[in-house]
Amino acid sequence: MILAPSQAELAHIGSDLQKLQAFTRTTMEEYAANFGKGIESKDLVWFAKIEHSRNFDYTDRAVQLGEQPKGIAKTGDQTHIHVIVSRTENLREYVEGKKNELHERKNPYHLSPLTNHKATTKGPVIGGFERNSFSQRTEQSFDQAFNYERKLTESFRFLHCMKYGDEQAKGEMQQQAAEQAQKRAQSREQSQGVEMDQQPGKTLENEFADDLRAVLSKAYQQKDVNDLGAALATAQAERERQRVIEEQKAEEARKLALEATKLAEQEKIDRQLKIEQEPRNAPRISRGLSR
Repeated sequence: MILAPSQAELAHIGSDLQKLQAFTRTTMEEYAANFGKGIESKDLVWFAKIEHSRNFDYTDRAVQLGEQPKGIAKTGDQTHIHVIVSRTENLREYVEGKKNELHERKNPYHLSPLTNHKATTKGPVIGGFERNSFSQRTEQSFDQAFNYERKLTESFRFLHCMKYGDEQAKGEMQQQAAEQAQKRAQSREQSQGVEMDQQPGKTLENEFADDLRAVLSKAYQQKDVNDLGAALATAQAERERQRVIEEQKAEEARKLALEATKLAEQEKIDRQLKIEQEPRNAPRISRGLSR
């Protein structure tokens, strides 16, 4: 099994190895519980290894499209965890438990997350492994442990829907994501507005640029790849936010221009109607003697 936090998640925890180890232990508790057999992580035999680099291989879309050669190292923070798990429960714990009459089963559990059984209660196989549920609970444990505010677009629920959902489900999920992004943007602008009120004479853009410059300079001097990757990710997020704001401003300007054009055309039509309703020739007055 591979646990692969995103670069945003890694930046949030600073790629802290102790936090990654704690996250791995929590994940293995969820892994054991997900079989529905009443076992815990201590009933398993597993080993985890943290790695910090990845190379492009044939499974990457960029390699398949010929955009990237195979074997080239991927950029950014690529920290991830490989977990090797025995398909048989901890035999030492099983033998001791059976000797102490803690369980009556004749054979130890054989465990596989690839089983097609999901929470079965009858038949030779009891329990199973619900992979979607395991992924969601692992995601939730990360968010709760490290106070990570996850965007809907980076959640398992959203990504799974975009890959396997029907068109209606995809549309509803995209609408929810758009509403969440709008609320987050409004909340961020309000909080930034309060900070600006407290510190007059500064602009948000200048403050952000100064902070980012300082972080990048320090990262380059110390050759800290983690700080550099986090700073670049922050810059990319800020550029995306600014792009959205500019698009919103352009859309508002377009709407105002369209409304002004419609108003001018309506005023022109009103003037034309008024002219048409007025009499074209004044009444003639006969002068002199009539014959």
